Amino acid sequence: MKVNEIYNKIRAIYFRNIIWPIFAIVIPLGILVFVPFDKVLKPKQVNSTKEAIEAVKAGYEYLEINMTRLIYSGYDYMQDEDVYGQYYYDLEEGKECLFYLLEPEKKVNRETYIYNVNKRVKVEETNGIYNNMINMFAHSIGWTEEGVKDVTKDYLLSEVSYHYNVYTSLYILVIATMAYGIGLLLYSLVIIACPILCPRIIIAKWLFKSGKHCNLVQFVRLVAMETEDAPVNIGTMFVTKHFIINLDKRDFDLVPIDRIIIAYEHSNLKSFLGMHLKVWYTLHLKCSKLFRFHISRKTLEEANSVLDYIRENKPDTLVGYTSENKELVKEIVNSSK
Repeated sequence: MKVNEIYNKIRAIYFRNIIWPIFAIVIPLGILVFVPFDKVLKPKQVNSTKEAIEAVKAGYEYLEINMTRLIYSGYDYMQDEDVYGQYYYDLEEGKECLFYLLEPEKKVNRETYIYNVNKRVKVEETNGIYNNMINMFAHSIGWTEEGVKDVTKDYLLSEVSYHYNVYTSLYILVIATMAYGIGLLLYSLVIIACPILCPRIIIAKWLFKSGKHCNLVQFVRLVAMETEDAPVNIGTMFVTKHFIINLDKRDFDLVPIDRIIIAYEHSNLKSFLGMHLKVWYTLHLKCSKLFRFHISRKTLEEANSVLDYIRENKPDTLVGYTSENKELVKEIVNSSK
């Protein structure tokens, strides 16, 4: 196998991998476009009911109110017999009345007035519950329902509906996802442009005992040259004098044989709607506490060919996952620290 064939295999793998980063960028971008994070997280600040009414007229849906005083209406918004919100109001210059639905404190406060109110609120349309409250409120102050509605805005400012923490958490998640997608996309593009920087190559060179005597270019040439007369060449797997190489269309693996402590296979039964479709095998190759390689989606013939070669040619390598081998691996890893 030529060096360029290895590079092209790596490029093909990472080219397929850019699909998911694109999704991780496009979907969060769509969420940023359709969800008004800028308005929610940076609401319009108002210092009076008059300013609040003007802000709503100007099209603002999210406000941060700083009120000197609000008056308790005497009515609460209930859910499952719990107080979910409290209705307050303010009468601007005796002409315009605006209601506020604020979250209650841990201990429900039913004082006539609350002072120095600093809240984030959302402009909400009125509903049947609100209309019932207005009706009862009108009777409690000796007005008619029509009289109260004549001076009251047909919307209310609701702290209950704001969900500031939910939007903040979602915004952080969206930005983190997009940043991850951009990072993964750039990483994949770098490997496509320069496949010699593939982490599998760098790690294999670092693990390879003779790797310190050559540079990356020379190392890849050695790997390519050894595939020409590989003792085992089955499917996409090569077992050469020094390496186990997997050039699957989904993965690229390169593992120095001499550094393998234990090798074993694990089967995975693929099913669909209760029907057993196919059995895949995963080769597990452990080189140290930190470096473990998993070569997945192999046939039984491919997995056994690799393990048989290791068993016959590398007697110091443990083959098979048994309780005895598990304990031996622990001893080997601990003694190598």
